[in-house]
Amino acid sequence: MKHVFYSFIAIVVALIGFTACQSTKDQVVGSWRYSKSMTTTDGAEVVYDGVDTNNADGTFTSTANISCSQETEIDGTKVRMKVMINYKSSGEWKVNGEKEIVSSPSTADVKVTSVKYFDPSDDSFLGELTGSDLDEYSKAFAKELQSNLLEASTERIIMLQDNKYVTESTDDDGKKETITYNRLN
Repeated sequence: MKHVFYSFIAIVVALIGFTACQSTKDQVVGSWRYSKSMTTTDGAEVVYDGVDTNNADGTFTSTANISCSQETEIDGTKVRMKVMINYKSSGEWKVNGEKEIVSSPSTADVKVTSVKYFDPSDDSFLGELTGSDLDEYSKAFAKELQSNLLEASTERIIMLQDNKYVTESTDDDGKKETITYNRLN
């Protein structure tokens, strides 16, 4: 029985040693799910639910479903506009100094899948964009965002475990943002 126990301890120590010897890059290779919520400076509430896949060859893919809700005015009437967006990007990634993930997108695709309007007082449905109106809105929205979506981003790793890591970055307004990634595979 002692022999089995000592063998078990040896295996655990070997696994711990193997994990400790892995580089930060090796540890973040794989697919990771994240969610984040934020309020923009103009009051829009934005929720991201995404998956980033970091490949061992230094390439990445990213997909996200994004919902955005904001009060606005149309023809003098206040409405709450709710927009659903699909986002996909790909490019290259690397780890700098063992503590920062730098992602450099080479492609980015944004598609608005839904635009609905609600009464802000009771959240009752007022209408939505469909057909060519939705397509036109989606194209204009994507064109407006395209240059920003192809900018490199840097996230500093503040915690790294086998199945989870946490990053911190600073947005354009100087606010710190923390994101938790959970391993999918």
